Amino acid sequence: MPAIGADTLTSIARQYILPQITDNVYTKNNALLYRLIRGNKRVIQGGTQIEMPLLYKRFNTGGTYRGFDLLTTAPQDTVRNAYVEWKQHYVSFAIDGLTLIKTDSPLAIANIINMLGQQMYMEMGENLAAGIWSNGTDPKDIDGLGVILSATNTYGGISRTANPWWQATLDSSSTTLSFALMRGLFGDATYGASHPTIWFGNGDAYNAIYALNLDVSTGYGVHYNREPGGHDEVLAQAGFTNLLFENVPVVRDDNCPDKYLVALNENYLALAVSPRADFYLRDFEQPTNQDAFVSTLLWAGNLMCMNSRAQAAFTNLTF
Repeated sequence: MPAIGADTLTSIARQYILPQITDNVYTKNNALLYRLIRGNKRVIQGGTQIEMPLLYKRFNTGGTYRGFDLLTTAPQDTVRNAYVEWKQHYVSFAIDGLTLIKTDSPLAIANIINMLGQQMYMEMGENLAAGIWSNGTDPKDIDGLGVILSATNTYGGISRTANPWWQATLDSSSTTLSFALMRGLFGDATYGASHPTIWFGNGDAYNAIYALNLDVSTGYGVHYNREPGGHDEVLAQAGFTNLLFENVPVVRDDNCPDKYLVALNENYLALAVSPRADFYLRDFEQPTNQDAFVSTLLWAGNLMCMNSRAQAAFTNLTF
């Protein structure tokens, strides 16, 4: 292509640019982050760490008695605290004065500061969405589901090996997905009226469940269809295609690890955030020795799980 102004044609004509910018980067399906921010965000102000009081065992007194029987009044110790540390994320943005001069035109398709500012929020969303699935490899990152979905590590300062009540419900032996397996895991993580509220898998897992849905020979093809009424309307309206299993949404999240299918009880999950750093955009600053402007978007918080055994996952499926 000739340089602009190199001949008559390029001197009097200009390239046509579509009047919008199309996202080709931030394409991941961050359904879990959407659910946490929409319904499970807790604003926590201050504290050296984020503590979670846990009721971990029943009273060992109580029962039947008659007349003048002595009643046991021994003190009870049934609560202990788990905790997570504050974790921080940032996205920075800088622009020089010459770029502002070049883009200060009524023909510009977008205000460059607004455009790049919006991208900062998108970038933060992508980072947090990955963080809430993280496995603890980066100690500065969120304590994600890779940390929470375990039966052997120490989470919240409590050893799971020494405290079975704090272990997640995991199936690492099953490799071939079926509705019977899903029902089994769902039941293992159900306690009375408390049961998983949502399933997550990556694209391969979602497609496998979709295929099972269409197979009437499984006995579920009629009951778990994808027609209207067969999905969660709130998720669907937000753009997240989903199925239902046991009246619980099954949603694709591309941050979910390969081989995993996760059943979460959101009643025991929360995204803790600080009011001082909840997508907080700092004012633009101009360095004294540069013709430039700099700003930073900040976030501080962590993912909290208050009941690990209510969180379940297949970890070794083949799709």
